[in-house]
Amino acid sequence: MAIAACPKTGPVWELARILCDLGHEITVFGGEGPILPDLGGRPITVKTYPFTPREKALDLGTRFRRFWERWSFARQAKGDVIAGDFDWVVITKPFDFFWPKLMPAASRTRFAFRSGGTSFIAGDRYLAPGVSAFFANSYFNAWQIKSRYGRFPQVIYNGVDLERFGPHQRRPDLRAQLGLGSDDILCIFAGRLVGWKGVGISIHALAADLVKGYPLHFLVIGSGPEEKSLKALAAKLGVADRVFFRPGMSHGEMPAWWASADIGLFASIGDEGFSNSMAEAMASGLPVIATAFSGNPETVGNEGNCGLLVAPEDVSALASALLVLASDSERRKGMGAAARQRIADNFTWGRVAQRLLAGLK
Repeated sequence: MAIAACPKTGPVWELARILCDLGHEITVFGGEGPILPDLGGRPITVKTYPFTPREKALDLGTRFRRFWERWSFARQAKGDVIAGDFDWVVITKPFDFFWPKLMPAASRTRFAFRSGGTSFIAGDRYLAPGVSAFFANSYFNAWQIKSRYGRFPQVIYNGVDLERFGPHQRRPDLRAQLGLGSDDILCIFAGRLVGWKGVGISIHALAADLVKGYPLHFLVIGSGPEEKSLKALAAKLGVADRVFFRPGMSHGEMPAWWASADIGLFASIGDEGFSNSMAEAMASGLPVIATAFSGNPETVGNEGNCGLLVAPEDVSALASALLVLASDSERRKGMGAAARQRIADNFTWGRVAQRLLAGLK
């Protein structure tokens, strides 16, 4: 089967590798740029094209700018996508729903939408019938798609590479860079620093009286508009010496940082179909604390075996969960092992590829 992905994203590369290993002809289309991971010598065709960055588009809102960026890329890639005569082209945003309209009437190529959120835009309902297959990254996201387009998609969770992410990546020297010893407890978050990620709520919980006396620290990896205010909040609450900020890292650097922490902390308060960061933390052998919201319960499970779920924006509940894990190293170890097993059982790229192929008929 000839399959194209358009445009290139992190999960696209992972899926491309697996599909290629299964014997399928894979082409990845994307904008010109420095991002090109090691494909291990696989015969995956990668084609890149110039595009207009969203920052240069007319400012009619963020989503319009993102749409314009995609459209400027599509104008360049259109000829090669048509000439490729693919069985399927996988797109990842409603911004790309215009693609079927670009194809000749006689084209046999079909389009599949693999959703990762709710980047809905004006006119997407009109264009949606041109997409032949819909996939969502969680049941939460599936209901969002159903409410928008009237079609309930097949659910295909994202995957994690268990060879890259795991306890075997633990690096004491990374902890030493933060000035931490073996008895210190390091919580970790990685992602864009925006309000709905709930990092500020996590900092409030770290400063709560309930967990005073425990050697809890918090590593925040990422950048974004909230970075300055989050640093100011940590200083105001008197925990600046226990909250570490590091800029966003490459995907290759993250496995060691996940594995070198003790607790994954994900206090998001906004819609998130599937948290790749949370799944990577769990694959790295970390118990996680997450809000019982969006797709988080589907990843963590609600049995309390792999992590603890708390109500969104509830600082007291988050602090209580921190106390549970901070006060019991054996429980952290057992939950971390269960978390990795849950990812191995349910969230691998091999499973993603199998389910995708089953849905592309």
